[in-house]
Amino acid sequence: MATAPLRLSVYSAHPEGDPAAAVTAATGDAATTGGFAGFRMATAVMDPAGAEGLAPSLEGAQDTLAWGWRARRGSDSHLRGVVMGPGLSDQALATLVGELHTRGQLVTGMRTLSVSFPAVELALEGDPIPPSDLTRQLQRSAESAGVDLAVLPAAGGDRDWGLLMMDMDSTLLAVECIDEIAETAGVKAQVAAITERAMQGELHFKGSLIERVAMLAGLPERVLTEVYNERIRANPGAERLLEAARGMGLRIAVVSGGFSFFTERLEADMGLDFTNANVLEVADGHLTGRVSGEIVDGAVKAATLRELRERLGLDREQLIAMGDGANDLAMMTQAGLGVAYHAKPRVRAEAPYNLAVTSLDGLLYMLGLTDDDIESYRKRERAG
Repeated sequence: MATAPLRLSVYSAHPEGDPAAAVTAATGDAATTGGFAGFRMATAVMDPAGAEGLAPSLEGAQDTLAWGWRARRGSDSHLRGVVMGPGLSDQALATLVGELHTRGQLVTGMRTLSVSFPAVELALEGDPIPPSDLTRQLQRSAESAGVDLAVLPAAGGDRDWGLLMMDMDSTLLAVECIDEIAETAGVKAQVAAITERAMQGELHFKGSLIERVAMLAGLPERVLTEVYNERIRANPGAERLLEAARGMGLRIAVVSGGFSFFTERLEADMGLDFTNANVLEVADGHLTGRVSGEIVDGAVKAATLRELRERLGLDREQLIAMGDGANDLAMMTQAGLGVAYHAKPRVRAEAPYNLAVTSLDGLLYMLGLTDDDIESYRKRERAG
């Protein structure tokens, strides 16, 4: 009976480490190499008959090299890991690669997604495991290193993504619109405190919204226009993300526990395909302190995602959902890719994936796109 070949992976963040030479010396074959900054790695497939002499051949380099190997099996999973963020360094990569190896995932290749914003993609081969589970296992280490890490199915940018659905406040936008309205009424501190607790999941969303909106009673309706024109700004990376997503053929929806006054204007200004949000009741040119119709909470967001999926004829795996609050978790878990953006601790812990230190366009690297890919999609969108 034939013995399964071994896959060897050697890596180093040490200036004197030479993974390629070590792999060649151990296997007698040329290595497949990759690197980023001062991190270098090399990998090769070797005959299991040479395994006995493998450890001794590498032991002399323990101060400058680290390595792992495993027998290749038909049941092995093939995943990819995206690591990105301002904290991405040679040592951070070495630490995270070591953690992947201890969890049964051998790094068999890497490529640089972006140099201007540090981002790399690792090819992984190893024990079958749900990618989001492995991501959660590594989340604390990634946060300590100041990077975002996501382990995903091997098919990334090649997947036929169909819909990107986003929250508005503190996700697409850098502000909470209700807090900005409240400032004009002199009650921002009170409203913002409730908003924060609601987003943490400490308060029931519907009740907290009713309480906050009541504090706005009597404000002139024109205040909404002033807030939109003077206080509303998109989060970093929003324009690049939306432009590339449209170039990829995605439909873009914003479904918010905020207000339709703002989502409708964003729909026109940002080229969104669909929006849904709460409607502020107005009488005689002033806010009444009430919301008209159904309140858009987490359940409504998840239902809207399902409705759009059916309307567009998409599979679950073609859906991307992004948000920052506890009321976004339901829609995130129903998407093929659910991503929490700069979220509260509870949301980070429960979300399938996180962008904790990266700007919004970090999602594009998570999809496996390079800077060149992104610019190509943006040009396609501009060309109409």
